[in-house]
Amino acid sequence: MIRINLGTTPREQQQSILAAILCLTIGILAADILIPLGFVIWILYLVPLLMSVWLPHRYSPFLIAWLLSGALLAGSLASGSVQENISDLPNRAVFILMIAIVALLAYEIRNNYASLEEEIAERSAAQKQLEVLTGTLEERVTMRTRELSSMNDELARDITERQRVEAALATANGKLLLLSQITRHDISNRVFALLINLDLAKDHAAAIPDGNLLDNLRNMEKNVHGIEAQIAFTRDYQEIGAQVPAWYPLDRTIRSAAEQLNPAGIRLEVCTGRFEIFADPMIGKVFYNLIDNALRHGGEVTRITFFCRQEGSAMVLICEDDGTGILEKDKQHIFTKGFGRDSGLGLFLIHEILAITGITIRETGEPEKGARFEMTVFEGRFRQGPDPTSPAEIVRGFP
Repeated sequence: MIRINLGTTPREQQQSILAAILCLTIGILAADILIPLGFVIWILYLVPLLMSVWLPHRYSPFLIAWLLSGALLAGSLASGSVQENISDLPNRAVFILMIAIVALLAYEIRNNYASLEEEIAERSAAQKQLEVLTGTLEERVTMRTRELSSMNDELARDITERQRVEAALATANGKLLLLSQITRHDISNRVFALLINLDLAKDHAAAIPDGNLLDNLRNMEKNVHGIEAQIAFTRDYQEIGAQVPAWYPLDRTIRSAAEQLNPAGIRLEVCTGRFEIFADPMIGKVFYNLIDNALRHGGEVTRITFFCRQEGSAMVLICEDDGTGILEKDKQHIFTKGFGRDSGLGLFLIHEILAITGITIRETGEPEKGARFEMTVFEGRFRQGPDPTSPAEIVRGFP
């Protein structure tokens, strides 16, 4: 294959192409003068015109077209063909027009060729960049795969270890639960026996004219009852969160808790409608302790009321009585473990049971006008239950 070297630099290549165009134009002009063959010679003018495509100047085809048109006119004058054949001049004019059209086509070809070269260069650069990115991505994917594989292996080991720990904890908790139940049972039996002995001791002390002895025995009995309350609290506290929360109808749950108490002359009003709340299964203990707390510490309580109201997207369940109420200085401490009279565990237990499902409680009553406990149940944790089979009633005295 023969390769023609037009130069090593773009400038040398441009000069070589221009020299070739001029040489061809001069040669064709000379042939047109010496051998006037009309279109046969003129067709050769299209060769240097098409060569202008490789020139870098933007308007090279049009400049070459002007050059060739001048050569055609010069050839007609030099050869004297116009005088011999008057139709030769229109023929040359038509050919000049054809040269102009070909120049326009050459200009479009050159622009398209330049755009194509630019696009090819961009695509080549993009392809090289894509190859680099692909190589980098493959490395990163490989590295990330190794990291994920290592993390999965470590996670599998952690899960296995956690399962072993959970199994050990479950076994230990089971043993602790069994030990706690046995211990409570034994202590309860001993406390019961101690109360019997205290009753017998009080009977004997009543026959002895010694008031201090009888007072001491009564204090001992009070302390024993405190121990009983502590045992009951540990049993209840152990049950908090032990079972899955569920939906409980307020009306029925409150009345069921009230049935475990039997004070006379107390008016219980339950006006909670068809509301149900999502709570720990120990929710009945909450209402039991609220009622019991009112009866124990409310003084001359004649009425205990439960009712609901809406506050934005939340529902507030209210328990209020007409007793002596709670002092302002004590309001912020009443839900603390051990605060208050007796064991000081009832309101603390209420707070802990409600907190399992995100229910809050606070005391908003006025001293000397009665206690008022507000339990806020947030959206999604209360709903309207089905229609009751019978309308809500006001219970006068506990059944």
